Amino acid sequence: MNTFEPTSLDRRDLILARAYYFAYLGGWGFILPFINLFYVGLGLNGKQIGTISAASSLVGLVLAPVLVSEVKKRPNPERYLQWALALGAIAYLLIGQQTSFWPIIVIVFFQAMTMSGLVPISDSMAVSVANASGTGYGSVRVWSSVGWIISVLAAGWLIERLGFAAGFGGVSLGFLAACVLVFFIRPRHFAGMQAAVGQPKASLFVTVGRVVRDPILLAFAIALIFIGFLNNGVLQFENVYLSELGASKSLISVAGILSAVVELPFMLWADKIVRRVSAPRLMLLAFVIIILQRLLVLLFPSIASIMIARFIGGTSFSFYTVAFIGLISSRTQPNETGTVLALYTITISGLVSMLAAPVSGAIFDAVGARWLYALSLTGYSIGLLSLGLASCKAQKESYANDH
Repeated sequence: MNTFEPTSLDRRDLILARAYYFAYLGGWGFILPFINLFYVGLGLNGKQIGTISAASSLVGLVLAPVLVSEVKKRPNPERYLQWALALGAIAYLLIGQQTSFWPIIVIVFFQAMTMSGLVPISDSMAVSVANASGTGYGSVRVWSSVGWIISVLAAGWLIERLGFAAGFGGVSLGFLAACVLVFFIRPRHFAGMQAAVGQPKASLFVTVGRVVRDPILLAFAIALIFIGFLNNGVLQFENVYLSELGASKSLISVAGILSAVVELPFMLWADKIVRRVSAPRLMLLAFVIIILQRLLVLLFPSIASIMIARFIGGTSFSFYTVAFIGLISSRTQPNETGTVLALYTITISGLVSMLAAPVSGAIFDAVGARWLYALSLTGYSIGLLSLGLASCKAQKESYANDH
C-alpha cells in the first residue's frame, strides 16, 4: 500500500510553483492577446508581423535544447531562469517604446536569445514539484490560467485608458515577481532528478536518438510540425480578426479569458483522466475538440462563433497541455525530460513558426483571416491521423507481446 506523504517543504514548493506560474505565464496575459493589435496600430502589415514572430523562432530553433541541456549540467540552473525572466521583462518594456519595425525585430531577437529555455525549464520544474507533492502537473499549470484571467481583464481595461504601455508594464511586473519566487523553490527541482537517483547527465544527441526511436514521440513530432505550420495564422491573427469584426479591446480581453475560465476545473480533471487513459489518447481527444472549434468559426464567421470556440477551447487546451507534458515525461528518463521538452516546445515549434509566420502573414494580407481556420483544421486533422496511427500500432504490439 502506498503511504507516500509529502513533507512540509514539498508542500511549500508546490505553493511557490503555483505562484510562479500565476506570475510568469499568467502575467503574459497583459500583452500576448494584444501584441499584434499593437503592431497593427504601428502600421505594420501581416508579413512584417509574421517576420517578427519568425525572428523569435529562429533563435529558439537550435539554441533552446542545447541551452537546456547545458543549463541542467550547471550547479545552479535556476539562476539562468532568473536572468531570463529579468532580461525578458526589460525587453518587453523596450518593445512598448518602439514605433517602427526594425528596432522591434532587433529587441525581439535578443529577447528570444535570453528566454529560449524559459518554458521547458519551467515545465520541468513544475513536473518535479508536482511529483514530489503527490499531485499532477495540471494542479500547478492551472494557476497560470487564474493569473491569465486577472491579467487579461486588467489589461483590456488599462490599455483602452492608458495605451499599450500599460500592458507591457504589466507583463514585466509579472516576470519580475516570478524571478523573485524562484529564489525560494528548492534548487533540486530545477536540476532534475538525475542527481538524486544517480543517473548520468543526458547528452543532446542521445536524447534526440530516443525521440527518433520511439514511434509515439516521433509521430507526435510529425503532428506538431503540421499543426504548427497550418495553425500559425489563427494564433497570430484571431484577435486582429475579432477587431476587424467590430470587437472592442475590452471584448477581446473577455474573449481572452473564456478559455482560461473553463481551464480551471478541466486542468485538474485532465490530471485524473491522464492517469486512467494514456496521454496519447487524451491528446487525440484534444485534437478532435480543436478540429470542431476551427470548423465552427470557418462555417459561421462571427464574433459570437469565435467566443463560443474560445469557451470550448478551455477544454481542449487543458487536455492538450496535460497530455503534452504527460506524453513526454512518461516516455523519457527524468534526466532527459527537460531537453525533450525543449525540442518539442521550442525547436520544433521554432522551426515551423519561422517558416509559417511570414507565410501566414501573407495569406492574411491576401485573403483575410477566415480561411486561416481551414488551414488550421487541416493541420489538426493530419496530427490526429499521425498520432492516432502510431498509438493504434503501439497498442497492437503491446497486446501481441502480452499474449
